[in-house]
Amino acid sequence: MLLISGLKLNSLTFRISFLFAITAIILLAGTGTFLYKFLEQELMKRDHEELIGKVDLFRHQLTKINSIGQIVTAPGLFRDVIIGHPHLRLALLDEQGNTLMSSSDWKPPAELLANSISIDTEPSRATMLMPTLDQPYHAIAAWGALGDSRVNRVLIVLALNVDEAQSLLVRYKRTLLTTLFFSVIAATTLAFIIVRRGLRPLRIMAETASDISASHLQKRLGVADAPEELRELAGAFNAMLGRLYNSFARLSDFSSDIAHELRTPINNLMGQTQVILSRTRNAEEYRTVLESNLDEYERLARMIREMLFLAKADNAQEPLHAEPVDLKTELDKISEFYQMAADENDIKIITSGSGSITADRILLQRAVGNLVSNAVHHSPPNSEVHADIILNVTSVELRVSNQGPGISTEHIDRVFDRFYRINSKRQSDSGAGLGLALVKSIMQLHGGHVSVESEINKITTFTLHFPIADPAVVR
Repeated sequence: MLLISGLKLNSLTFRISFLFAITAIILLAGTGTFLYKFLEQELMKRDHEELIGKVDLFRHQLTKINSIGQIVTAPGLFRDVIIGHPHLRLALLDEQGNTLMSSSDWKPPAELLANSISIDTEPSRATMLMPTLDQPYHAIAAWGALGDSRVNRVLIVLALNVDEAQSLLVRYKRTLLTTLFFSVIAATTLAFIIVRRGLRPLRIMAETASDISASHLQKRLGVADAPEELRELAGAFNAMLGRLYNSFARLSDFSSDIAHELRTPINNLMGQTQVILSRTRNAEEYRTVLESNLDEYERLARMIREMLFLAKADNAQEPLHAEPVDLKTELDKISEFYQMAADENDIKIITSGSGSITADRILLQRAVGNLVSNAVHHSPPNSEVHADIILNVTSVELRVSNQGPGISTEHIDRVFDRFYRINSKRQSDSGAGLGLALVKSIMQLHGGHVSVESEINKITTFTLHFPIADPAVVR
């Protein structure tokens, strides 16, 4: 990668410093150019005003003489006017173009004579001859009248040597360029220092982020000490770390849970098989063991199917066969199915409400069946399980509630996690802890969600929310 004095060309510091340098060059160059042009115009204006003033003065002097001969015999009358002006040149010509007098043997250029102004024209309207390499003069030509008569005329030609002004402009330009060069270097250096210092919090954040790994996800960026512009980034990064930490923690728990869930049936299969093979058995004993093994195989197969469904649902690969579904009819079927198990503890399942939606009938039955089964399982004897259909403006809700031990606050946010069970004694529950996770995935496939409200030793309510606004779900 290219480097300039250790500074990477694609670094943010270089880019900002470079843009600052370009901005400084444009501003300083623009300011310098403006000042140079302003000085040039002011010098030209000063020369112009001086020449105009001298033309008026010489016109006045000509009114004091009556003949051209007096100019030839008394040239001092005019030379005295330019004494003290070493850069000023003067020439007086008659109407035939003959030189009557001149200072320093200066010869006026022909183009200047062709642009001379009349006696009645103001000098300010005269055409100014601009300096060239061959003629470094500002020059002006104007006719003046002798005495009171306007018949005899004399051409006044004045020129101002601008070598000194041009030299001043050259020195000024050189000074501007030198100042521009060192100012740009100074501005770029200061910009680099300021940007480096300004980006220091970003480097600190990068150093902190580099120390974060899968085993150190508890580290966080300092939000309070970060500049205002970086606080949102730091906060979002910390939130992402929090989500990653939770995901890794759940993944670790998931790995532990799935290992335990697989270990129990496999150990049962191995134990029973080892016992049956320890000695010769009759056909009936082999049949009994095989039937017991079949139960474990079915449990494993069911858990694998549920895990596969969850994996497909997470990646939106589970197809949704949407069709009109009458919620009242489906709820009555599910209630009737689970009522037989509920009768063992004198639990009554009560349904209410009506409504229809567009949904996958099989998945809907699975989700509602899981909730009703859980409600029956956790309800005390001689109690009721309520399954209610409620129509709202923006959604259709299906609520399943029951009396029971309830769910404490520390568990309420995790009841939909895979393999998560409130009771840590796994053997006390024949399920694998995937039922509510399946309900959550089914609702997400339908564009809805599931929620839970619970009070300890009181009522626990699970609610399925089907949005009406979703194209696949209508009342």
